[in-house]
Amino acid sequence: MNLKTLDWDKPTLETLGIAAEILPKIVSNSEIIGKIGKGWPITGIPNSGCLGNQHAAMLGQACKKGEAKSTYGTGAFVLLNTGEEVVKSKHGLLSTLAFKIGPKSPTNYALEGSIAIAGAAVQWLRDSLGIISSASEIEELALQVNSTGGIYFVPAFNGLFAPWWHDDARRNSCA
Repeated sequence: MNLKTLDWDKPTLETLGIAAEILPKIVSNSEIIGKIGKGWPITGIPNSGCLGNQHAAMLGQACKKGEAKSTYGTGAFVLLNTGEEVVKSKHGLLSTLAFKIGPKSPTNYALEGSIAIAGAAVQWLRDSLGIISSASEIEELALQVNSTGGIYFVPAFNGLFAPWWHDDARRNSCA
């Protein structure tokens, strides 16, 4: 999607050989996009909201321009509302659409920093290594260490996201 036109990006579609006609219509986060079809218990009910995890959290917390929202789960994400302006990062963050609450409302953009593995690292310590039996044990375990001696655990199981963007980081040797 082209952030400025809020439509499918024609040069990208041409490069990928994708016809725009086969793609869904891009709409705001708050307009009717269809109705629940036959075969479901609540047939005909309008579906009028579509907003992803981090973006929904930003809107739900009423983050205005200059405010940020951090969400933690499998990964960790920070979105900074940049208002009605697409801001290009000089530090490896992503420019993204934050939300648009209706077809005539202003578009709010954001800068996004993301870490692929956050909560999933805790799960890995519990389920794969067995060094903890519950997530709540992490803090107590970490507080037992006086010094890391300069050693850090970087859970790059799927590579490193912002700001490095190295999908092969997990295969690189330690420096």
